[in-house]
Amino acid sequence: MTKGSSPIMAQMRKIYRHTRANSFGTRSRYESSCRNFIRFLDEKFKIKSLRNLQDKHVVAYIQHRQIEGIAPKTLKNDLGAIRYMHDMIPNVKHELSDNKGLKNEFSIVLDKTPAVKGNRAWTEREYNDMQQFARERAEDDGRGTQTAADVRDVMQLARTMGLRVTEAVAMSRSQVEQALRSGVYQVKNEAKNGKWRQVPLSAQGRQVMESRIQDVPRGDRLFIRPGEKTHAAVNRVEKFLQNNRGQFETVEGQETRMYEGVANALTYHGLRYNYVQDRVQQEMEKGYSKLQAAEIVTKEVGHERVEVIDVYLGGIKI
Repeated sequence: MTKGSSPIMAQMRKIYRHTRANSFGTRSRYESSCRNFIRFLDEKFKIKSLRNLQDKHVVAYIQHRQIEGIAPKTLKNDLGAIRYMHDMIPNVKHELSDNKGLKNEFSIVLDKTPAVKGNRAWTEREYNDMQQFARERAEDDGRGTQTAADVRDVMQLARTMGLRVTEAVAMSRSQVEQALRSGVYQVKNEAKNGKWRQVPLSAQGRQVMESRIQDVPRGDRLFIRPGEKTHAAVNRVEKFLQNNRGQFETVEGQETRMYEGVANALTYHGLRYNYVQDRVQQEMEKGYSKLQAAEIVTKEVGHERVEVIDVYLGGIKI
């Protein structure tokens, strides 16, 4: 083994030293691609034998390269090199998926990365003014006070925990009890595509939960009225925002959310943009790289691919 090289780097070099398939130039390019891949495996997974190579290793590497902005054509070349090397390994334990399999099983898209269609985040003034409006409406004795209170709290959960509107509205007492004990909120079947995930409990989220749970019987949900369907409750809080948001949009916010000449409106989904932007910044301030921060926050918002974080960053530089 070459001094300083890992076991799998030595194995890779041996493969390319003995193979005679393809032209010299192709073998040289493939070996260069595989060398980068092996370095990534050494740092991220520390596997000892290339016989153990499997899809999860390839997926992690492609996601890593995508967030670095590597072109799809280069990624496809990298995959060709990795599969070529894998074909040369005797007695492999796992088959590697083709590009179609990577797309179907792991949502790896090689044609293009997700389009960044502007920044949909709210400004602090917009958020605070809308919160104040909802609080005041919730405290008066007029029509819609309960919905106003729901909007006030759902906004806080979206803004400080990155929850989708349906995930917040469908929150159950049992989920809240667990979160208040553990400091981690478990999103369950109400998640998009039913994908469970864990989210750190924010201080604001704790306040909402502690306040709400006092009036919620066991087995019930925090925002859904007796006899009300989840979709009806979601529609109720969305309509409140849609009917009132126009008076709180600022010129600064409209300019920030401008995409192809049209400003994105204020939505609960836009508050997830705020959450992601804040969380990525917080993790980077701890000393993590943008990629490392994206890997952490990606799990919190329920996505598989770290490059999706660039969509939520909306083109802003962090």
